Amino acid sequence: MRTPTILLSFFISSALALPVVAQNGVTALRDLSDHDVDEAQLRSAVASRTLTWLTGVSANNDYISVGRMANFFGFVALRVSSGQSLTRAHVARDTLAVLKPSQIELLVALLDAQISPHQATQGARIQMNRALEWLLVGDHVDEAEFLALGRTYGAAEAELGRVIAQSFGEIAMTLSKEQQSTLRLIREGHAAGQPITIPHSGNGMRLSDVDRQELVNLAARFLSWTTGSPEFNDFEVVGKPSQHFGFVSLRLASGHAVRRGVVAQQVLDILTLDQSRMLNVSVQQNVDVFDAFLSLRGELMRKLEVALDGQVIDADEVQRLGAAIGEIEAKMTWAQAMAMLNVRDALSEEQLTELLELRATYTVSTSESATQDAMDRGRQLFAQCALCHAPSRDNAVAPSLARIVGRPIASDDDFQHYSPAMILFAETEGNWSTTTLDRFLSSPRSAVPGTTMGFDGLGSARDRAAILAYLATLE
Repeated sequence: MRTPTILLSFFISSALALPVVAQNGVTALRDLSDHDVDEAQLRSAVASRTLTWLTGVSANNDYISVGRMANFFGFVALRVSSGQSLTRAHVARDTLAVLKPSQIELLVALLDAQISPHQATQGARIQMNRALEWLLVGDHVDEAEFLALGRTYGAAEAELGRVIAQSFGEIAMTLSKEQQSTLRLIREGHAAGQPITIPHSGNGMRLSDVDRQELVNLAARFLSWTTGSPEFNDFEVVGKPSQHFGFVSLRLASGHAVRRGVVAQQVLDILTLDQSRMLNVSVQQNVDVFDAFLSLRGELMRKLEVALDGQVIDADEVQRLGAAIGEIEAKMTWAQAMAMLNVRDALSEEQLTELLELRATYTVSTSESATQDAMDRGRQLFAQCALCHAPSRDNAVAPSLARIVGRPIASDDDFQHYSPAMILFAETEGNWSTTTLDRFLSSPRSAVPGTTMGFDGLGSARDRAAILAYLATLE
């Protein structure tokens, strides 16, 4: 039974856009055929996880982002192809505006239907995390037992996917041709960064915060799965397998300022060449089995897709494939854990301190209230920055600060007046990491001698942390 507390209403805005690139009926700003997982991506994943796992706690590692569990429905592929410009909330809002009340009711019924398999999946995942933590503290964990945990997790996740897919198929079979066409236009508009305008009067459904968030997740997945091709939906990012090491939690704590590639390079800069080679052992093992992971995942996807034709999904086959996929993920996870433990055993005290300090640069506070206070303070401080770094691009006297965290230095194409000193700084420093920004904000002229920025700097480390947290939210 749903708990009524918050009225759902969805508002549609923006203008109709034509598709930028169309392949198999799917619009994309980026061609995912060139986005295959390779050694460099896997090395980046393992290096960034080395920081989060060795310096994190259970709560960090247990956190998983919305939509990452049972990720069989193509939303991640759609988001990546759009250049990361769309959000679940916006896609869900537009999707729900197209669905009829009876179809939305089926989505709401799915909220209850998925509770049990969702709990089973989360429980199995946490069991794997506990085993990994036993490894961290020196307890013996048998590899075969860990792979068995992986099979249980994979089977549970596949069953969760089956429950969702079967309901999605039931709804899809009731879509009119007009609804199908409109949903495709919604996909194309979001992929192009220009959502279409759809008249909408809202609905009177009341749901709790948690249910509302999950309905958004389901609606966004429904759109991506029912409008995407099988080839498109088969895409998977490197961060999905082995998502047991807390990187997603760090990204959340940083206000989404963390960039995997940046963190990975910072970690590799701390490690010695021999320590980096230890990580490369797991990278090579992951490369060797990743194709098998994708192949089995593709088979599972085909089993789920029969629901779109009104067929009943074979639950036994889904669990069999899910268990096999889970075992491969567990093998990848085990290899990474062994490599990271080898690195930890080889770390000097100075290196360990550097890793802890690196993590701290991405975390404003462990307190939710303190984080909110920091965000408020950052917003106040940014008002001073906005005098020059105005949102308007007309006659700008300083570059835009939107998405500044992780962006290449001196890379705002709309700003043509970077000083020679800043251009030289860009050549030596690369990107605006939180560490680099903190150093620059402390004293711009010390960090970049010859800069034309007329600002003396922020002496307070707390104020710098606050403004960095706020800058990470700027889109």
